Amino acid sequence: MPDTMISRGLLSDQVYEIILASILDGSRAPGTRVVESEIARQQGISQAPVREAVKRLVHAGLVESVPRHGSYVTDISQEEFAIARTMRASIEREAARIAASEATSSDIERLRSVVAQMQRAIDSDDRAAFRALDVEFHRSVITSTGRAVLARLWDTLEPMLVSQRAIGDPGYLGDRSRVVSWHSDLIAALVDGDPEAAAAAFAEHASGALDHPTA
Repeated sequence: MPDTMISRGLLSDQVYEIILASILDGSRAPGTRVVESEIARQQGISQAPVREAVKRLVHAGLVESVPRHGSYVTDISQEEFAIARTMRASIEREAARIAASEATSSDIERLRSVVAQMQRAIDSDDRAAFRALDVEFHRSVITSTGRAVLARLWDTLEPMLVSQRAIGDPGYLGDRSRVVSWHSDLIAALVDGDPEAAAAAFAEHASGALDHPTA
């Protein structure tokens, strides 16, 4: 019995990662239906682990379950999205202000490692990995502050930002290496140690001003 439970748990974890990757790489857009039977058929498994994975995604805020209609990748109104993006900019502004003064050398090296991995993801055209690393970069900055309230606020917003592609936007049509360069610039702002300059740089990035430079 324990082996069966472990096996099911592992399958559920794998299905969770598969669905999450499809959200991250843009193949499942906001509002797209998540059909458990279809996923189970594609993976050659029963629906039970798929159902468990979808429940986890609902709990994480990446998928919405609509009674009698099914499950869908979370979609929000433009008004709600604008609020979320404004809140993101506020959180990252405060985090950068703190991190510019308090981030350790290991914190900075961690960010540089993430940026290097982002470039490798671009080189291999792995969009899901790229977006996951982009999220990790910003989460790492929040974590480096050691402020629990910022971490809790970020955890609340992150699923919404991910599902709406507000981080690592796969629709960006420019040179993706520029995205890596922007993140390197953010690290440099932290290293420079000017809290206000770092706060301004992160707020501009979080607001989306750089996502579509031709807009």
